[in-house]
Amino acid sequence: MRLDKLLKPKSIAIIGASEKAGFGGDTTRNFFRFTKKSEKVYLVHPKYDTVLGHKCWHSLDEIDDTIDLTVICTNQKTVIPLLEQASRKGCHAAVVFASGYGETGAEGKALQKELIDKCAELDIALMGPNCAGFANYVDDIFLFAFETEERERKGNIGMISQSGQIVLAGLDLPGIKFSYVISSGNSANVTVEDYIEFLVNDPDTKVVAAYYEGVKKPDVLERALRKAAQIRKPVIILKTGRSAKSKELASSHTGSLAGSDGAFRALLKKYGVIEAEDLEELFAHAKMFSALSEYPKGERFVFMNVSGGEAGVTADLADMSGITLADLSDETKEELKKMLPSYATVNNPLDMTASLGYDSDKLAAAFRYLFKDPGVDSICLGYTITPEIWDTTVDYMVEAIQMVSNDADRKPIFWLPFIEHTRHPKSAQILEECRVPLLFTGKYGLKSLKKLMDFLKFEYEDTPASLPEKPFGKKTRVYTEYESKMFLAERGVPVVPQEIALTAEEAAEAAERIGYPIVLKINSKDIMHKSNVGGVKLNLMNADEVKEAFESIISSGRKHCPDADIQGVLVAHMLKSGVEVIVGVKNDPQFGPMIMAGLGGVFVEIFKDVQTALAPITKKQAMDMIRALKGFPLLDGYRGAEKLNVDALSDFLVAVSDVAAQEKHVIKEMDINPVLVTKEGVEMADALLISYEEEE
Repeated sequence: MRLDKLLKPKSIAIIGASEKAGFGGDTTRNFFRFTKKSEKVYLVHPKYDTVLGHKCWHSLDEIDDTIDLTVICTNQKTVIPLLEQASRKGCHAAVVFASGYGETGAEGKALQKELIDKCAELDIALMGPNCAGFANYVDDIFLFAFETEERERKGNIGMISQSGQIVLAGLDLPGIKFSYVISSGNSANVTVEDYIEFLVNDPDTKVVAAYYEGVKKPDVLERALRKAAQIRKPVIILKTGRSAKSKELASSHTGSLAGSDGAFRALLKKYGVIEAEDLEELFAHAKMFSALSEYPKGERFVFMNVSGGEAGVTADLADMSGITLADLSDETKEELKKMLPSYATVNNPLDMTASLGYDSDKLAAAFRYLFKDPGVDSICLGYTITPEIWDTTVDYMVEAIQMVSNDADRKPIFWLPFIEHTRHPKSAQILEECRVPLLFTGKYGLKSLKKLMDFLKFEYEDTPASLPEKPFGKKTRVYTEYESKMFLAERGVPVVPQEIALTAEEAAEAAERIGYPIVLKINSKDIMHKSNVGGVKLNLMNADEVKEAFESIISSGRKHCPDADIQGVLVAHMLKSGVEVIVGVKNDPQFGPMIMAGLGGVFVEIFKDVQTALAPITKKQAMDMIRALKGFPLLDGYRGAEKLNVDALSDFLVAVSDVAAQEKHVIKEMDINPVLVTKEGVEMADALLISYEEEE
């Protein structure tokens, strides 16, 4: 597909052009309001000779030119015939506003399939259907169907949304400027993933921001996000689908599946994507990254406020957001103290008082001392800019920023308003020119700073996710514990010695070979919870105990599960006690195997203390997962306890993730629980594998 023909067309036909309200009229009016280079646009309507004073053709066949992009503003029944006409004009791209497709049910899904097939036949890249169009501010092309106010919006944020209304919200938000805005709608053949990849590779786009409802091309998304990580281009994504209701709405709204929420977020984490939790965050983070000309060298901030109250609020916000406050050097403190009144105290956050807030020269000097302080990485000014009640403090502060904006040793400066308000346009423009991000208010602004710090700390490791290459089998097989462990052992994962015994005598002989103490477990793929049926015997110290335990296990198993296929008992060495960890694999149909690690017992059951990552993972990623657990102190020598072998645990996670990646079309689920972590290493106590089976 030629996305350049879709998003960067040289010639355009607007079919259904009109002066009336609606897609045809609004798109035509918007085009001539916002697009300055319009000599290559052809208006088409069978009833009109002119529209808005411009010539109008009665059909595409009348146009003696090649058409790159056709914008179809007419109803659903006309779409395929018009695409066929457009194809005869050499057209390879189209925008379709019409609804009545995959978002409407079975009949609509069939119509959408027909549309997709026709576009594939004609080699047409399609935006939509059920979309609102796009704007290309790089080449000055505005083909968006919702009306918006006239103002300068050309910038460097590339935005994609499956919802046209969310695109409109971004366009109407003051202070945010775009390279492209794209309403993808149902994303029939050109999907959100395709647009993300286009914007990641686009030199005019500095930041990619996307609102997501469902993934259609996981391979394209993975490739695009991997490229973004390699070139350090920030990608910010807001995806619905955490709640059951959200998934239901996503399916009905765009006809796409919400997919596996956990696996999707594991993919974002793997490639350092910035995740937004709501629309405010999506735009807040995008705006901040857009405005920065250079990134901070570290994460230590100095906050400067005009009042003690705001300084106190900032201190709490910084703590809640995980922002690191810089420790000022003694020299910096002394110089700042000279500028402040006797009653002021030099702290961070700093109450500048009127002495600095109302004196541009002093404030500029304070900036320069902070630039020289090796313990300071960034400065954040806290003050609310309002246009209605003009405060000259803003004038002084903005002027001070202008005075230092070209200093050779300048460090990044941010501006944090505390209360939501319309921003003073002149001040906002000066800050933009001085490359100072005007953050969103309060906690949103601080969260943007934290996301920036996380982005800067992220280290990309070249381990592409192991996405499925074909659909998984429909049949599944449950492995016994013995089979599950042998599956792992045969693929290089360390497993303690174990044998299967079919009689009491065989069990005793196996125990002698393995060494006491011994554990016996019932061996049956039909009995997953062995302890519940008396199928486990621990700490057996001699042959007589082993024989007696064998008979007890078999008898109890047959009593509680008479239909189970019992294949003797598993004989293994009794493991040393340690901290219990659960390790698991869950295979996602779109994103492949996802490895999970968590502290066992109540930490998993009650606190949900787990970390996930897409396989395969590196040693560093495994250590990051372990350290991110809330229960990590239990492994790291909490309150004087001995430190356990987390290095061995990380190796174990890597080994399991490698198997999961290699066997991505075999493993459906796997639970290795518990894994016992000791000072000496890790040992697998139990395992359960459920595999996909090939269809006969």
